[in-house]
Amino acid sequence: MQTLSALRQDPYFTRMFAYVHVLCWPILVWQINRFFSALKRQGITNALYSVNRWGFIKLVHLGDKEDPGAYKPLPRIFRPLTDESYASDLPANLAASETLAALPFLPHEVGGGGISLCDMTEGALPSPPNTS
Repeated sequence: MQTLSALRQDPYFTRMFAYVHVLCWPILVWQINRFFSALKRQGITNALYSVNRWGFIKLVHLGDKEDPGAYKPLPRIFRPLTDESYASDLPANLAASETLAALPFLPHEVGGGGISLCDMTEGALPSPPNTS
């Protein structure tokens, strides 16, 4: 059985204690302990209930009991980053800046797209070669 001070400090129950009148807090503590022990005894994990100003809990709807034969997905297991499956063929001493410096870049002066400067015209594409 939980005490009044323990229930009052629990963030789940603070709104209940704020709603119920101070003189009715012992009734609320008794109702909370009785209600949740009955739920635990029956194996019910979900319940919808309401609380009135005098501290009485009214049961609105009970959820289903947990089915022991129900499918439960396997928990995800994450490998540590030191696992060998994360290994790379790239040498460890090759830094990112060295990698970028080693890559050949296309010069911007060429115009890009594979068209040489002599074939480029102002505003028009070069005409196809005459094959006749």
